[in-house]
Amino acid sequence: MNSFIPVFIAIFCISETIRTAANGKALKVLYAINAGGDDHVDIDGIHYEPDPSKIGTASDYGKHLLIINRVPEQDEILYKTERYHTSTFGYDIPLDGDGEYALVLKFCEVYFTQPNKKIFDVVLNRRHVIVSELDIFAEVGHGTAHHEYVFFTVTLGKLKYKEEVSNVRNNLVRLDFMKGPYDNPKINAFILLKGDVQRIPRLKPLHKDAFYPDIDDSASIRGANKKKVLNGQHRKLVSNEEDTETDEYPKKLSAVENEEDINDEFHELLSKTESPRKPSGPRQPDPYSMDDSTLLLPVFIAIGAFIPLLFCLCKL
Repeated sequence: MNSFIPVFIAIFCISETIRTAANGKALKVLYAINAGGDDHVDIDGIHYEPDPSKIGTASDYGKHLLIINRVPEQDEILYKTERYHTSTFGYDIPLDGDGEYALVLKFCEVYFTQPNKKIFDVVLNRRHVIVSELDIFAEVGHGTAHHEYVFFTVTLGKLKYKEEVSNVRNNLVRLDFMKGPYDNPKINAFILLKGDVQRIPRLKPLHKDAFYPDIDDSASIRGANKKKVLNGQHRKLVSNEEDTETDEYPKKLSAVENEEDINDEFHELLSKTESPRKPSGPRQPDPYSMDDSTLLLPVFIAIGAFIPLLFCLCKL
């Protein structure tokens, strides 16, 4: 009887594999690029191709950093190289027919050490603003990996992101990094996946004691309404007409935390750190408050007594 158990388990596993493949839900990497760098195989076994783009500048400036936070050492190279440009630039990404897609954009600020220096948008298929006013340093600080997760579907040549729809031509989708009034847009690496998008690899959570204590990675899932805390103030990032719409994919992502609770916690933290410092001892008297002319009376008496004495000494 026991001999049938392994056979039963094997048949069950095979049937599940066939069923998953038939439903098209197996997660498949369609396209992965190490922007500004060479090919690389990450810790999840994903093979990143060398950057095929010749537009803009391929930079390895990030190699001067000893460590990139939030990622294993093996994958730090993905965040130490980048491509940037003084104007808008992008990539043509091949699709694989109808289905559910996940686009993972990988960033790391390796140059600026303060917010409001490099801010830019990312646009998909020349129509959909999938990342609005991205300030990498404001999100995670310096030398720290940051991901943006973007979910969309393709059906019969139509790409749907939130409630927006655009046409897919030649089975390609365009990804653009838009130049705005701030410093140059950039990208470190990106992946396009298809299938069971709930299984996409994710960054480990950002520690509360990191450079910016008021950051949480749940805010980087695109399609849901989000706010970020910057210098104690809320900045609304998504300004599309569909900003109030509920996206179908984030409903499936149970890892997203309640951002309002997080923002309240951060406001409390900021109010503590920004409150005036209390004195450590008793208040010192104001020396200018003691303006009493009677205090000078002994001085006048001493001067009056000294003048006759000086006159007598001069007569001798």
